[in-house]
Amino acid sequence: MAWPSTKVPRRAFEIVRVCAKYFLFHKFTSRRKEGLGKRLKRACEELGLAFVKIGQILSMRYDLLPREDCEALQGLLDDVNPIPAATIVRIIEVEYGVPLDAVFSEFDETPLGSASVSQVHKARTRDGVAVAVKVKRPGADAKFASDIVILKSLARIGMFFSPTLRHVRAVELVRYFERWIRQDLDFVQEVRNIKRIKEQYRFGERNFRADLGKGVFIAPFENLCAANVIVMDFVDGIPMNRKEELRTRADYDVEKSVRTYVNAAMRNWFREDNDVYLFQADPHLSNILALPHGDAANVDCGLVSELSRREAVQCKRLIMAVYARNLEDILRIAAEITGTDYPAYAPVLRPDFVRYLEQTRHEGLGFWFLEFVRIMVKHRIKFPLFLTTFGRTNVVLDGLIATYLPGKSTLDILGKELRRQAIKEMIANVVGGDWLGVAYALTEKIKKSPRLVTKVIDRYFEDPLRAVRDFAEAVRA
Repeated sequence: MAWPSTKVPRRAFEIVRVCAKYFLFHKFTSRRKEGLGKRLKRACEELGLAFVKIGQILSMRYDLLPREDCEALQGLLDDVNPIPAATIVRIIEVEYGVPLDAVFSEFDETPLGSASVSQVHKARTRDGVAVAVKVKRPGADAKFASDIVILKSLARIGMFFSPTLRHVRAVELVRYFERWIRQDLDFVQEVRNIKRIKEQYRFGERNFRADLGKGVFIAPFENLCAANVIVMDFVDGIPMNRKEELRTRADYDVEKSVRTYVNAAMRNWFREDNDVYLFQADPHLSNILALPHGDAANVDCGLVSELSRREAVQCKRLIMAVYARNLEDILRIAAEITGTDYPAYAPVLRPDFVRYLEQTRHEGLGFWFLEFVRIMVKHRIKFPLFLTTFGRTNVVLDGLIATYLPGKSTLDILGKELRRQAIKEMIANVVGGDWLGVAYALTEKIKKSPRLVTKVIDRYFEDPLRAVRDFAEAVRA
């Protein structure tokens, strides 16, 4: 859709005005004592969808902003200025073409949450079933379209002056962001995502860790969904951004809920029976509900990304190579992912990846992927954008862990699963390979990854029967 020539300049002026108000002249206003995070939140709220999404991304980036600023920005997750109840009712009645009480026997006008794209209310169907009703903000599509025009212009200007922005293809990144947010605006697509995610993410998979809780993925009421309204299962839990409320509930074990959710995501990445791997691309705190006794629920599928089987295998191989501290494997995987010549680039990249391996000892998976991308950028090597998307999702999971488990990372939570996968691969090699080759491979693994081999030995020394179980699992796979 082509926009009238006056709209974009007017919107650009509004962006400049708001930025000046909160970041240049705030010292002359009543907000002069407010921290950066609070001012960022106010500016994003005033500017709307695209900027609220940027603020939400920053809210989980503890690696970029101080904790107090991240926590201030987390108000953007489900505490954006609410849509008036009368507007919500009008949207619903226009969508269905009938009065509200012809669809719902009860409708709570107080929202459960108000975010950048939509607002959610609790209701009951005429059959008495409790549901969550998600309503799109009026005018969201139009404002986002004009903002994207401006962001693309800023990216082009930046690329003109910055070689780094040219290398990372800033305009292409904005287009990627545009496709990503348009998915969040497309409620018809979101209903499809809900169904696909529910099918693929299986918290209660065979062999899933018994010490964790179970999880819930919501289902849509398709006969009640429309272009601007989604009706789905109501899950009675507490969003993980409401830390104070969670601390007062004795029947909740939020730390266990965090571990349940993160481990479920990890299990999904390592599945081997999919042609396409879906993952929640926006797993921020208000999208995840803590449930009693350490269970967890995912309640938003507006932003879902995909990995092909090949991309998923590459991500898994990179994770396992870093976990095993295998420098040469990392270099070969880097060459494969980026399509570069291994003999030519390995000597150039090796010093950076030596430092990288030292850093990854104490960092979560988000760092593993984003630092990998930074090394590619440093050496002007083109990389596929799925690394950035998958890396960002892991950064958000790192932020979730940092919020409730200070000093821990995804590596601390996923250590058991990574060891299980490493052992499974080693046993599979024994089952399927020639013994001479296996013996050579094991001696090389011992030289390159003594820490991993020590963990394997300790595992079976403590529990000899575990070797039988792991062997049986490898054969089944």
